[in-house]
Formats: sequence, structure tokens, C-alpha cells
Amino acid sequence: MDLQRWIILWRRGRTVIGMGLFCSFLTCLAGTLLNALLDRHFEVLGPAGLMRRLVVGYAGSAAVVVLAFPFLSGGPRQRSSDDGA
Repeated sequence: MDLQRWIILWRRGRTVIGMGLFCSFLTCLAGTLLNALLDRHFEVLGPAGLMRRLVVGYAGSAAVVVLAFPFLSGGPRQRSSDDGA
């Protein structure tokens, strides 16, 4: 597949990026807090430890959202008359 085809596929599915980034931030925040609480090392609960875990976790999840989600989505959905809506 050539580069132009990849760009077309990415642009078609890019509508999911905004909500994906927001949801991945909330998931990363909840996971970071739960991980720190279950770790039982109190120095991890400090602001520096929490921020380090949050930054590393969110960087990974943001990369997945930006690079993979547009290709996994089918693009914007269009309603047809037989949807029942």
C-alpha cells in the first residue's frame, strides 16, 4: 500500500482521535492512581512519582490512539433509513 492510501485511510478515521485521547487520559489517570495505591510504596504516592507514571502511561496510550485508532475505525458512520432511528 502506498503512502497516499495510508493518508487517506488515516484521514477518514481521524474523527475518533479527540474522544480517544480524552478517554485514554481518564483511563490512564485511573490506572495510575490504582497502581500507586496497590504498590504500597508511599514514595510512589508523591507528586513526582504520580506524574512520572502518568506521563509515561499517557504517552504510550496517546501514540496508540493517534497511530492505530484511525485505521481501526470505519470512518464516520452514516445513518440509513432502515436504522429505526
